[in-house]
Amino acid sequence: MKQDLTIIMYHYIRDFELTRNRGIRGLSTGGFRRQLDYLQNHYEIITMEQVVSAYRSKESLPNNAALLTFDDAYIEHYTIVFPELHRRGLQGSFFAPADPVLDSVLLDVNRLHFILAATLGNPELVSAHLDTAIREAKQEWGLDDVDAYRRDWAKPNRWDDAETIYIKRMLQLALPEDFRNQIAKKLFATFVTEDESAFATELYLREDQARLMQSCGMYFGSHGASHYWLDQIPEQKKRQDITRSLDFLNRIGSPVNDFWVMCYPYGAWDSETLRILEQYNCTFGLTTEVATANISSNNPLTLPRYDTNDFPQ
Repeated sequence: MKQDLTIIMYHYIRDFELTRNRGIRGLSTGGFRRQLDYLQNHYEIITMEQVVSAYRSKESLPNNAALLTFDDAYIEHYTIVFPELHRRGLQGSFFAPADPVLDSVLLDVNRLHFILAATLGNPELVSAHLDTAIREAKQEWGLDDVDAYRRDWAKPNRWDDAETIYIKRMLQLALPEDFRNQIAKKLFATFVTEDESAFATELYLREDQARLMQSCGMYFGSHGASHYWLDQIPEQKKRQDITRSLDFLNRIGSPVNDFWVMCYPYGAWDSETLRILEQYNCTFGLTTEVATANISSNNPLTLPRYDTNDFPQ
């Protein structure tokens, strides 16, 4: 019985040369189409419903089975990805945080992306502001020294240099939530625009667009409501975030009573998160661990995924 599954993760897909924020990293429209050509030549792209059916029946998946997943509900998932998949007769699995779709609020993760993009490869322009703000607020907020934060957080990863990771982790995790939100909003106003609401309205797809995509055969699963690191928030906040996300999926017609899938923001989860998902009858959970998934031997709530950059374009 073959139950190996290649799950591929996408985020930004756009014509970058035509956008105002050219420093954003992602996949071009042409690169996306060429990658779909490659994947269709080397894999059998299947639906989420096929994966769930094979998991429940213990039947084999097709040879070289692949699943396409799209995180964060960007407008290009509606204007570019959806038409291309529909034209090819393929399904995409979309994981939309509820808050930006329903309320046009800018997610922390995207605020950071566009702040860094605006510096055009010079993250030191941002970190200088950040370090100054930390020093000035050290006593008021009970903060550590900048040098201590840098020792703990300025560590490069697969995609970013140490300075970029330092900025991201300070404004995502290390600093108190209210303080880091204040700093991030000021940085966004300085480097990008003072009108966050208008920016968010342009960045994300709308509820009616998600409902149309779902009705045309695309799958929508949970990406939480506010894109929290789920391993960093208390249990009650986890439950509220997941419940709001499930309410959103119900609103757009996703089959949450039959099955539903969680895609962890930032790939972050902990044992408490898994326990809650089990209580809520979650079928699968998708991480950012890089590997081929096996739906019979892997924990179904911690399935690994590849990134688009792991495949030819």
